[in-house]
Amino acid sequence: MNYKRIHIGKLIQTFVKENHINTAELARKLGKTRQNLYDLYKRDDIDVKLFLTISEVLNHDFLADLYEKKEMDCVLNTVLDALKELISEKISKNTIKK
Repeated sequence: MNYKRIHIGKLIQTFVKENHINTAELARKLGKTRQNLYDLYKRDDIDVKLFLTISEVLNHDFLADLYEKKEMDCVLNTVLDALKELISEKISKNTIKK
């Protein structure tokens, strides 16, 4: 498999900064500490369940951001399509707790 590696932590951190989201508040909503969140920003990959939770809490489809980076193969795109649909469903059902 030959695809461009995407740094998930930086993707999330950039969104948080650009949207002026309070790190302490985000950490609280995720049930994490601020230090956990700062550590997450340094990671290039994270658990899918945590990724979905962050997408829900921030009401943002990060998979759509990844999907736009077309450097991925067909198998990965299929997985991303399925996850993107799941996030869209959760967001559209207003399951986000603010």
